[in-house]
Formats: sequence, structure tokens, C-alpha cells
Amino acid sequence: MIAAATAATGCIEDGFETSPSAQPAFSTDTLKLGEQFADEPSPTFAMKIYNRHGKQLNLQSVRMRSGKHFRINVDGMSGTAFANVEIRPNDSIYVFVETTLPSTGLIGPQDVTDYIDVVTNGVSRSVVVTAQSTDVVRLKRAALSADMTLTAERPYLIYDTLSVSPGVTLTIEPGARLLFHDKAAMVVHGILRSSGTAEAPVTMRGDRTGSVVADISFEVMSNQWEGIRFAKGSAGNEMSHTDIANTCQGLRLDSLADLSMTNCRVTNSGTVLITADAATMTAAGCELSNAADAIILLSGGKYRLDRCTLANWYLFSFPSMAIVQIQDPQTTELDITNSIIYGRGIPAGFGPMDDGEEITSLPIYFRRCMFRYGGEDDENFIGCIWDTDPMLQYSLTEYTFPYTPLPDSPAIDAADPALDLPQLPAADMRGNPRGATLGAYGATDESEN
Repeated sequence: MIAAATAATGCIEDGFETSPSAQPAFSTDTLKLGEQFADEPSPTFAMKIYNRHGKQLNLQSVRMRSGKHFRINVDGMSGTAFANVEIRPNDSIYVFVETTLPSTGLIGPQDVTDYIDVVTNGVSRSVVVTAQSTDVVRLKRAALSADMTLTAERPYLIYDTLSVSPGVTLTIEPGARLLFHDKAAMVVHGILRSSGTAEAPVTMRGDRTGSVVADISFEVMSNQWEGIRFAKGSAGNEMSHTDIANTCQGLRLDSLADLSMTNCRVTNSGTVLITADAATMTAAGCELSNAADAIILLSGGKYRLDRCTLANWYLFSFPSMAIVQIQDPQTTELDITNSIIYGRGIPAGFGPMDDGEEITSLPIYFRRCMFRYGGEDDENFIGCIWDTDPMLQYSLTEYTFPYTPLPDSPAIDAADPALDLPQLPAADMRGNPRGATLGAYGATDESEN
């Protein structure tokens, strides 16, 4: 019996690497969870522990050092501490990390750090786990019946609908962050005044952080919240240096609503980016980008866009409409100047016209615009640059879309400043001199000829 037991023990020992030099490898030395909102469960983050050896490894201990804020799941088991976790030869296991960080009562992100300690063959090694805890102001089914100002002190986490009643003004100060939960929306019956700056833009986006999978950040994902609707008759709305992203329906302007945008960015919509029906809109120096359908869809009304970049390189489907789609050309007044219209799909599409009416008789004008598609000037397309790649910075493989001009971009010095709106700022939304470059962004040191 003793001999048999000894033989069995020998087989087990032979199946494991037992030398202190035999150690696992980690997929990272620091697992960064980024900013997390206090009292909200975080997304799940992952790392891997590899056994690069020809025999099994026994992890004698895997544990969170303090266990106060972070939870781990090791090879399918949840908790904060685990013993004798085995990894087969040339295999690996996942370690998943989550957290729900407590409110600190402090302003701004607060660093939180812990360690995953792994003991193997008597040797202890650690992976750093970091996060930033941010206290937020929660707004749930908020119907504003009196004027309100949102500040940059703490982010606002918005559930359901933030509604601005008739006669009420919602003012958003520079640097304020509005983070919308799934299916949340803003509806403006009164007035919205969003007043960011190049140094401190106003941000409106979904509340998801981290990555969807691998290196795909939630920053590029649409359909995270509904968007902003300017209800019928909502007048006097102004937005400057405001960044709006990740919506289902972008901006919607009902009849008789009006909106003025200066140096704004609206991007990543799961349908149309901006829908307007018998409304009024002015956009100066704005980036309007990336939508599953049109970038702008107009049905009657009056619209002026100057020095704008209308770019559609939507990641997840081929756009179903033109970049500029005009459903009712007879009642739509549109003037787009010194702009870039670029991306997948045709640049402009027009709905049916009665009695065989020709486009040349309509109050729709594209002046000094750059198109990737071929064409020629006429009464409605004036001084345009056809069949030209504007050479803007973006990467479909790295999921980055800055849309600034590359060094040899033909958009540099191609604008006609005589066409510009009086309110167009000399600097673009990033604070760079605009110069005479077509589109939303001026040439930088990296893009100047």
C-alpha cells in the first residue's frame, strides 16, 4: 500500500511544473478599467494567465489583495480568492474583473488601485488593477418646469427622458458631460443653450465605458441612447462646441423648430444623423458624421451649412440613403457652402418632384463643395470640386475618425471665405486656425503643406 501511494504521488508530481522558475505569463501587467461611475456596476474586463510550459501549472493562490472594491472570476469561479487553480500545458485561463465603486463625495475622478496576487511554486507575482471612480448626478424622468443650468462639476447620468418644458431654458456650461442610459433621450419644448469651448466642450453620449469586444470601444458604437428631439415650435436653440455621439436617431427637428450650431460634432447614429421637417437650422464649422442612413434628411424648411464636414464611413452597414437626402425638394431651402461631402453612398439624393419639375428650378445650392463623386456645375452646384478625394484622416480598421485633413489634402486653401457665414469663428472646434480649408477643421502643423 505504501509503495502504491508513493508511485501515485510520483505521477502527480511528474505532471506539474514545480520549480520556482516555472511561472505563468500574464496578458497584461496592469488591467485598466478606466472611469467608472460611482454606485454603478462596471462592465466586465478580462485578462489571461498563460501556461507556456510543457507540464501543468498549479496556481496555489489567486486573490485580490484588499478585496474591497473589485470582484474577480477565475476560470469560471466567482469571488475574491481562489486556491489550487490548475492550467494545462500550453493553455490559458481567463480572469474577469468587475467593480462597483462607492461614492466619494469628491469632485473629479478618484484613483482606485488593487492587485491580483498570484502565487505559483512559492513565488508571488502581481497584476495591478486600476480604475477611476467618478461621482455623478442622476436625473430620472426629469421634466424641467423652471430654468436650469448644468455645470462641469460632476457628470449627469440621465435615465428615461430629460424634458425641457415650453418657456423653460436649459443652459449647459462649458465642460459639462451628459451621459445617457439605454433608451434615454432629451426632448426640448423650450430652449436649449449648450455653450462649450474648444478647451472645455460639452459632451453628450451614452453611459457605456470600456470596449464592446477586443479593441472596439463604445465610443464608436451607435444606438446607445435615443438622441435629442426639438419639438414643434422650439425656438432659439443654440449649441457651440458640443459633441453628441452614439445615438439611435441623432437630432430631430420638428416643424417650426430652429437650431443654430457652431463648431459642433454630431456622430454615430443608428439611423439618420439629423432629421428636420419644416424646420430651420444653421450649422457653421460642424462635423456631421457616420450614420446608418442619411447624414441629413430634410423635408421642407430652411437650412444653411457652412464649413462643415459631412462624412459617412459608418462601420456597421452601408448607408441606406444619400449623405444629403432631401425628401421634399419643392419646399426645402438648402445652402451648403465651403463644405466636404464624402463617404459611402451618393452625396445628394432628391425625392419625387411633381409635374416633372427639374432640380435646377429649386432653391437648393451647393457652393464651393468638394465631392468624391464625379459631376459638373450647374445652377445648383456652383464652383464645386468634383471627383476629388479630400484626404481626411480616418481608419476603418483602427476605428478612428478625426476627419482632419492630411498633409496633401486638396481641401487645404480651397475654400472661398467670401461665402462664409458672419458667425463662423476664426478657429475650428479643436482650437486650430481655420484658414481657408474646406470643411470643419483647419490645417494643423501635421497637415499643412
